[in-house]
This record gives sequence, structure tokens and C-alpha cells, in this order.
Amino acid sequence: MIREAIAADPEFQGRVAAAMAGPSPATPPAHTISHSYKDSIVIGAGSKVRRSQISLGPLTINNTRSARASLTAAAALLLALLALAAYGGAQVISGDDSPGVSSGTSSRSPRTASSAPSAPSGGASVPVVRDAASAEQILPGPESLPDGWAFASGSPQKDTCRNRVGTEKDGTLRYICKGSLVDLTAWYTPGAAAGFDKVYIEVVTYSSHDAAAQGYLGEKAEEANNPPSGVTEESLPSYCEHSAFFSATYPGIIGIDGVDRGEARSVVHCGTVMFSIYVMNEHGSSVDLNTLSALSQTVANRAQQALNGETPTAAFGRS
Repeated sequence: MIREAIAADPEFQGRVAAAMAGPSPATPPAHTISHSYKDSIVIGAGSKVRRSQISLGPLTINNTRSARASLTAAAALLLALLALAAYGGAQVISGDDSPGVSSGTSSRSPRTASSAPSAPSGGASVPVVRDAASAEQILPGPESLPDGWAFASGSPQKDTCRNRVGTEKDGTLRYICKGSLVDLTAWYTPGAAAGFDKVYIEVVTYSSHDAAAQGYLGEKAEEANNPPSGVTEESLPSYCEHSAFFSATYPGIIGIDGVDRGEARSVVHCGTVMFSIYVMNEHGSSVDLNTLSALSQTVANRAQQALNGETPTAAFGRS
């Protein structure tokens, strides 16, 4: 009966609707009241308040204080969920999901030149003999050699290693001087008691391990093919990282002296140092491989001592 009474009095019905709508907003609402919703209050598109009920699409809610409070709470909860969803999406797009990353540091940040690890050739730091004074100590002096040995006149001397190439039997070129720093040579006279006449030692230091390794391959190829025939590779104890041993015979020249000559040679690679040794017999074709081996060991030990930052003390017959 109350509903019929209100419906029968349009003026009273308008007052009730106005009371339920609350005070008018300061500015006109974004949605206007459609003529098709006469006697109704529109909340949003597709939703309205009709008398004592609020319609939200297919959902109808009684227009009471508790219902309006519940609706307000639901709206607040919906806004909170939307905010959390937006925040989570931003984190997925821009955040770092790597575990264990400390505050302010990203494991995916690009490395700068200063933080990037640097390693010399070969993956580890290697010592280098850069000056002639240190390289000269690798050459054994007369005090480090058997009695009667002496430097030949003008030895040792500093040379310049340049444009030397060793060619292997298959035609591969090996550059001996690329990356070289110091090139020293020395001639020795071993005395009358020795079974040979001259000894020649060359020491070349390099800026890197790889350059020294290439220099060794070049020198080895050079010694293995000089002369192109008559060179034999010998099997002797190895020293340092790589070593090779050869013997060669030079036939005497008829009309001059007709005497054959023999040479024993070694090439050794120690870190960033490469050296070669000649033991020469100018009065016959025989070679002294024992002296070659012992002398190679002496120079190899002195090279290793120099690379270790020590003063070389290794001597012929003792380390």
C-alpha cells in the first residue's frame, strides 16, 4: 500500500528520489539522465537507482545504508586489486627476477671496460723479460761454463730480430721475430780440450707467450731445413715447454779444404723466451750431443730463473 501511495503522488515520489540522490555535484555529472530512465537515478552506464533498489547490470541491491557501505567497500577493494595488478605488471616488465641480486645492483647490467675481466694471451699472466740487461743474464758467462770457456771477441751483443721466417716442409710460414723485444747473441770458444770448436747462443724475448711460441716454431723450422738435406732430428731430454734437437753435416768443399763439418743444434721455448744453440765442429762431421743437451739445460734453467724474477745462477752441470 505504501508503494501504491507513493506511486499515486508524483510530487512526493520526486522528493524521495531527490533525498536518495544526495546533494547536487558542484559540476554537472559526466552522464546525463536518459529520458528512458524517468523516476530513476543513473550511477553509470548500465547501472541505476530505482526507488529503494540499486541495479548494477544483472545485480540488484537494496538501497539501504548497509548495502551502500558494502558497495563502497567492494569498490575500494576492486580499486586496490587493480592497483596491485598494475604494480605487478610493471615489475614483470622492468624488474629483475635474478636471485641473490643486492639492492641497487642488477646481474643483467652491462659490464664496463673496467669491470670486465682481462686476461693476457694464454688465459694467465706471464712474466716478460723486457730489457737487454735482464736478457743478457740468461746467457751463461765463463764462470757458469766448464774451465777454458770464454766469450769470443765482441760477445755478447744486441741484435735486432726482424723479417726472419721459418718455412716448414709443407710450406707453412712461421714468423720468428713478430712480437720480439730483445735479441741477444754470443759466441764462445770452448778451449783446446773440447771436441768442438765454437758455440753460438741466441736469446730472444717476446711480449707474449703466443709470440714466443710462434718464434719457437719458426726457429725450429729454420733449423730443420738448413740445409734442405742432411739434417737429422735427434731425440734428447726435453726442457721447458718445448724443445727440439738436430744434427747437420756440411760436406767439405773440394779445392778449399775438403773437410766435412758437423753441427749440433737445439731450439727451446721457455714462457716468453726462445733460444737456440749451435755446437760446431769445424774439423770433422762428428757432433757432441751430450754437450748440446747439458748446455741447453743450463740456458733453460737461467731463462726460467729470469722469468721468476731471480738473478740467473744456473751453471753447466748444475742448476
